Amino acid sequence: MLAVGAELEADTPLYLVTFCAVDLETTGGSPRAAAITEVGAVKYRGGERVGSFHTLVEPGVHIPRFITYLTGLGDAVVDGAPRIEAVLPSLLEFLSGSVFVAHNARFDFRFLNEALRQAGHDPLPPPPVCTARLARRVVGPDVPNVRLETLAQYFRTAVRPAHRALPDAEACAGVLHGLLELGGRLGILTLGDLHASVRARGQPHHQKVRLADHLPHSPGVYLFRGREGRILYVGKATDLRHRVKSYFYGDQRRSIAHLLARTVSVEGRPCRGELEALVLEARLIARHQPPHNRRGKTWRRYAYLRVDLAEAWARIKVVRRAQGRGAFLGPFPDAATAHRAQEALEDLFPIRRCTRAMGPSTRFSPCVLAGLGRCLAPCRGRVEPERYEELVRTLVLSLSSPGGLLEALERRMAQLAEAERFEEAALARDRLRALAEALARARTDVWLLAPGRLELRGRDGQWVELVGGSLAVGEGPPGEFPCPRHRADEVAAVRSWVARNRPTMIGADCPPAEPVDGGAELARLLPILRGADRLPT
Repeated sequence: MLAVGAELEADTPLYLVTFCAVDLETTGGSPRAAAITEVGAVKYRGGERVGSFHTLVEPGVHIPRFITYLTGLGDAVVDGAPRIEAVLPSLLEFLSGSVFVAHNARFDFRFLNEALRQAGHDPLPPPPVCTARLARRVVGPDVPNVRLETLAQYFRTAVRPAHRALPDAEACAGVLHGLLELGGRLGILTLGDLHASVRARGQPHHQKVRLADHLPHSPGVYLFRGREGRILYVGKATDLRHRVKSYFYGDQRRSIAHLLARTVSVEGRPCRGELEALVLEARLIARHQPPHNRRGKTWRRYAYLRVDLAEAWARIKVVRRAQGRGAFLGPFPDAATAHRAQEALEDLFPIRRCTRAMGPSTRFSPCVLAGLGRCLAPCRGRVEPERYEELVRTLVLSLSSPGGLLEALERRMAQLAEAERFEEAALARDRLRALAEALARARTDVWLLAPGRLELRGRDGQWVELVGGSLAVGEGPPGEFPCPRHRADEVAAVRSWVARNRPTMIGADCPPAEPVDGGAELARLLPILRGADRLPT
């Protein structure tokens, strides 16, 4: 037997959809504590009635007096009627291949699924169509409320609700057809449009929903444009038309209301798959900096660590651009994260931290770190340049082969925790995490951003070609290492896709490679640091 709506695709036109309006009368409001006393259903296709289903049901429990007063159904009326277990097979056959519709559908849908569960049947698949929620989208401002009686009067349905299952189902069907007729003028033309409009929240913006009519049902990137073609927002979707229409069906966010008020057109750019959409979205945001995209300017917050080899006595700096002579690590999401990684390195390497410019023979009074033995203090002339240069070389080497570095930092964190210096241990953990995540990203970026061509095939069969870390589609920037700030989001999208899909390498001009040292430590540490709710002991 076909499940309800199982054979229908999202792009099925509504005139080809079979709708089944259902109404249940029950002994109470809880599906687990109450029982069904009457079932009514009526089926329509293309506006024509194709069948009806009606039966009383013996609930197996006493019907409360107020229910009898409301519906006219008492114990004597349902005496001798079949139990719900006997009704369900016929009802499921009647519902087969149709879309479940009800007024305040959550009530009827939950009651019926609970009865199915207790009888050992599979539940009906969601989502149902709720005429009350649809009415809020379509005629909300024009009616005082969305009660079934009010809507039946508004649409002048042939049957008015009477707190009985079959007439209420027939009234619900009449209301549905009235709503679909109005909704068609507002862009609700397919089953996917209908479900999207029912799920939407807030006040609708139907007056502009036609802007999405030309978009395809395919993955890609969409652009909201304002006057003079200015790009206001860029997003990605697995189904362009459905995603864009969802904005106009209603959204409670104030920022979306402002966006829609300024939108005069919507452009869609289909893509072959998820990665192409991710990359294209990142490129467009970086290039146009749309005012309604949070990421439009966030790339400016990215920062790097630079071991500045241009100075006579090298030190670690947090910089905004990967320029100049030195060794780099990053980009970090912001300067604060970069500073945490810097502090982790400076905890292990007694490199100078002062910001004062120094030549080979510059001398001045040392800071307190020199007295604590945490800086070699070239400022007082007691360290040879060769020894200091050896320390710097060891530091730079540890960025590519960080096994010993990570072990030492983890050991330091554990010692602080064992000494019950928990605040210091938490700080050491945060510093270690910032450094470890940057080192892990750098390992991928080294081969991802290498010059030449790299062909990959994901587990889903998607084939991609990268040139210098850029997707070989459209106009991509050349690869650079470390990744510049304006490309960080694009490279992060590629890196994330690689991590999720674990693709197979088909071909490469420069085969990917990375140092063995540190790989096991990173693979072990990162899940612990990312998921730690408390300090290790």
